[in-house]
Amino acid sequence: MKYSPRPHNLSVAPRLAIVVFAVTFCSSGVFASAELGSVTLKIHRDDGTVTQYRAYSERAVKLLFPAGEATFEPVVSPEKWKISSATILKKIQTVRVSDRNRGFNVMGVTFGDQLFIFDGILSGSNSVTMSQLMHATASSPRDEAEALEFAKLYLALSYYRLADPDQFVAYKGSDSTKQNGRSFSDMIGVSHSPQIVQDGATYSVDFYSYDPPGVSTRVSHWQIDVGPENLEERLSAHHEEFRQLHSNVASEATNNVGEIKFSLSSMADGFTDDGARTDIQSWASSDGPGVVRIHFYYKSHEKAEKRMHDYVLNAVAIIETRPWLDSHGRSVGTQALMIRINDSGNVLIASQISEDESSVLEISCASLSNLLAAVAPDR
Repeated sequence: MKYSPRPHNLSVAPRLAIVVFAVTFCSSGVFASAELGSVTLKIHRDDGTVTQYRAYSERAVKLLFPAGEATFEPVVSPEKWKISSATILKKIQTVRVSDRNRGFNVMGVTFGDQLFIFDGILSGSNSVTMSQLMHATASSPRDEAEALEFAKLYLALSYYRLADPDQFVAYKGSDSTKQNGRSFSDMIGVSHSPQIVQDGATYSVDFYSYDPPGVSTRVSHWQIDVGPENLEERLSAHHEEFRQLHSNVASEATNNVGEIKFSLSSMADGFTDDGARTDIQSWASSDGPGVVRIHFYYKSHEKAEKRMHDYVLNAVAIIETRPWLDSHGRSVGTQALMIRINDSGNVLIASQISEDESSVLEISCASLSNLLAAVAPDR
């Protein structure tokens, strides 16, 4: 996907002097390393005590909790799940980890003095963190049933915010007539879910899940390998109807294997309360969350600057700032890659926000790695 600002004759200097914090990561490799270390995170409890944990992954902690401090509260819902064969649940405590202001929360697991952090925004590293948790607890599946339970626990931590897996995992014999909006290819997949194949000590789990209510009417396809003390997510949240959206794109055959592909699914125009005219686009992804692109057009520079100021001021972390270039490589404004809280609160999203003389372009996604893939040609 290629996004270019509207050309302007004005030379606009960068305006992010308002940035009060930054995280020094290379934007194209925030979660590239296969070995993610730990870092000390101070957990403040409601009774005033402070406990130090070795938190994983180091990059996730520095990105989301740059001050090295957070709070958490236990989550007891997993005790009610029907995952009786997952012995790992008897060794760990699930928690919700929040920033000190409780503006957002992510999922966590404690084991002794170790804390493992999971969230959809971290989709590039969740499987590595799960592998570290399995290693720390000396946990591995003993049979096909337990391999499926490990995969369920992984999804509940990484993408479903500790929802009961029975509420989102599709099983053979599911009543598809109750799943409005499912495509035929979705239903074919659900009718064969789940499937587990053992290869030595590794179990390959292939199954489908339903998106949370209110998010979409899509079915997601998961392929997860669970081995001795490690888990690998080979395919994540591949929405089946994407095949139809993308089937007529001539360039599909030229794309590299494994490359995330994006397809335009909807477009709309609108207006905002602060007087902007908007151009809104939604792009489906072949692997994981899609992206939303909103271009705000203003009649004055001051209103564009205020919107940019609000994005930056309320960001959880600023990963990178750089000039916003037009199609000729000339700087027309400022661009910032950030993690922020979505409009509904508590949930994190990744955004690339660009400002020129009289407009602001927002490109957002629930996954940082998918956002980077979407804007890669522009970076």
